[in-house]
Amino acid sequence: MDPTLGVPAARMLDTFKSMPTWLLAGLLVSLLSIWLWPPFQLALPEPVRSNVPLVLFFVSTLTVCNLLSLWLAHLAQRRQRSRARERERLTHLYRPLNALFLTRHVTVCTGATSPRLRQRIENAWDALGAQGRRWRRIKRAFRALFDKQRSSSAEVEYGGDFPLARIIDLVRKNIRHAGPELQDLVNRADRSHYEEYGHALMTDAEYELFRHIDGEHRRLSARAG
Repeated sequence: MDPTLGVPAARMLDTFKSMPTWLLAGLLVSLLSIWLWPPFQLALPEPVRSNVPLVLFFVSTLTVCNLLSLWLAHLAQRRQRSRARERERLTHLYRPLNALFLTRHVTVCTGATSPRLRQRIENAWDALGAQGRRWRRIKRAFRALFDKQRSSSAEVEYGGDFPLARIIDLVRKNIRHAGPELQDLVNRADRSHYEEYGHALMTDAEYELFRHIDGEHRRLSARAG
């Protein structure tokens, strides 16, 4: 076999690979029209007509691969932009927020008011006998049967008070990195601070804010490597 025969084929392949996507798509549509519409086929010479299916398969494969490569490149760019935004959120917001608790030790106590099956059966029976539609009463009773009614309370045991003022200051300075969830949690914690003034324990809103900061810091640290 003459090795020089592969040179034109390689050049033709390089030409097709360098073609833009819109030109490949136009060529594919043209070949499909020739293949599917008999008048176009009859207008071609017989040697050319017999090669139309092969060229059509070749061009369609290149078009699909080209579109797939563009899609994968788009996904990779989106992933890189997402990683960059998450690194900025970690560096400018969540890492400083988490550092506020390095010397503040939060203690969490969790309890259940209905840990025993007998208590949950009583709760389910009460829910079944309450007012309302039958189907809703059945749903509430079914949930009560598996609900141990757990509750948690937290306090900053030592190291200072809950640093809500500094958290608000950091969020304000880095508001472009603060998502709606964090802003809502800060707002609720600030409101609860005034509604439960003088409360010895952390409020539920402050505890949820602490959990969010800790969870997001761990997640973003893992993503950033």
